[in-house]
Amino acid sequence: MSSPLTDPQRAWIADLAGRRRFGSKDRLGSLNTIDGAARARAVAAMASGESVTLSRPLPDGPDSGFAMEVKRISRDNPLTIPLTASVDHIDMDCHGVYTTHIDALNHQGSAGTWYSGWDIEDASGPSVNDWSQTGIFTRGIHVDITALRGTDWVDPSEPVTGADIDAALARQGDEFLPGDALLLDMGRDRAEAAGHPMTKAADPVDRPGLGMSGAQWIVEHDVSVLCWDFIDAVHPDEPWPSTHLLIWATGLVIVDNCDFAALRARRSPSVGGLVIAPLPIPQGTGSAVNPLFIS
Repeated sequence: MSSPLTDPQRAWIADLAGRRRFGSKDRLGSLNTIDGAARARAVAAMASGESVTLSRPLPDGPDSGFAMEVKRISRDNPLTIPLTASVDHIDMDCHGVYTTHIDALNHQGSAGTWYSGWDIEDASGPSVNDWSQTGIFTRGIHVDITALRGTDWVDPSEPVTGADIDAALARQGDEFLPGDALLLDMGRDRAEAAGHPMTKAADPVDRPGLGMSGAQWIVEHDVSVLCWDFIDAVHPDEPWPSTHLLIWATGLVIVDNCDFAALRARRSPSVGGLVIAPLPIPQGTGSAVNPLFIS
């Protein structure tokens, strides 16, 4: 299991939260870093207009947090022909380790507050609904850590570091700029295909993912959106959850449980436009999403 945060790490998180870079009671968090230049870079990166999804298929099974009931309704219309309609009801958990989803700023809190000083009891506070009005559009950079390490997926014993991200970007010849989205590929799809399913943080086993220095890299480089497949590393030498705590500390926008298989298979450019459209859920703490990478 991961270790608890050390005193210096707690101080770092508290210092970030106390800065309130985008003012008190902000609702956008790291999306504030997406300016006109970031959007222009995204447009310039879309040469072919071809898109690929970064979403996992919706899970199926008793512990997946997803269930769907489909009903058929038949109607006789004497003026035309008999008609059949199909309707469905969906029950879905928007968080966890299965569904591709975006975490809102009211998902992780501390000391009775959400990000930017919002009281957790304030019904007018930030939610996923804030981002549904315009959606999210910026340049995304696919950073393939598995290609850097020469493995199909990252090893649980070696959490991904900030140095790994720098080395992968250099290998690809890409420059990450403030407001870009980080598409962090750690090979989860191939690990699961080989019989190594994602585990919950409470499980007594190590889990591949991003370590503390990776969280520091995200802050230092003004990442607007973090899209990843494996999430926070679970490892005895890693404080947990170092990156998810940034939701509260800096307003980091995170899309959990992405799938980079289709993007990787196409051997498409590592840089493109990223489009995410959360659902307009009042007070929603998250939303299932289908992120699209457009090259």
